[in-house]
Amino acid sequence: MEAGRTKASRSERQQQARSVATYERLIGATLDVIHDVGYHAATTQEIAERAQVSRGALLYHFPARADIILAAMERLLDDGTAEIRAVALRVQEGELSLEGFVGFLWELFSGRFFYLSLEMITEARNDPGLRERMIPVVKRFHEALDATWVEFCNPQTRTPRQARIILNLTVCLVRGMGVQTVLRQDPGYFADMIEAWKALLPQLVEGRAGDAMFGAARFREQGGAMPNA
Repeated sequence: MEAGRTKASRSERQQQARSVATYERLIGATLDVIHDVGYHAATTQEIAERAQVSRGALLYHFPARADIILAAMERLLDDGTAEIRAVALRVQEGELSLEGFVGFLWELFSGRFFYLSLEMITEARNDPGLRERMIPVVKRFHEALDATWVEFCNPQTRTPRQARIILNLTVCLVRGMGVQTVLRQDPGYFADMIEAWKALLPQLVEGRAGDAMFGAARFREQGGAMPNA
């Protein structure tokens, strides 16, 4: 009897492992297909074929197309968050300069990660149901970034609010430049802006440029605290 239970338990573990492997292949295939052909052309049939699983297996894990899109978006942002945190930690520990961090963000927001997120965000604009489901996923991403930014700056130099503003400005810069790359193939143009920001960012984090930025009445009146939404 004990041997039978052990055998059944082993079989269940193997089945669970296969199920997890199938799920992971489907998520990876979804991101690959969206990146290669765009959101609208990324059919569930194409995703199943790319993942080398049956359509039935796909429907078992994701009954609707929106389900697998949302899961893929969540994975994309989770992986992006982990990568950003890891690189930010290298800056905190003195292994990477602020300039190197800017370069990393530019690569991230002008490559696969950015284009995948852009495809999904653009679609959510015209799909209320998808947008409603994506909002909390994206909110968690930004909350995780804000927590990273707060740890990024010396609290004796910049308040948590100031740290968030400085680093979110950096993200907004590279994100906007990433959008431009779709129609503007001009490496020198982008390199000029990145180099200029690399020179400015240390001054915002620890120097007079940051002091001037946060000298406005809005920041003085609110004492460094984030305003209520």
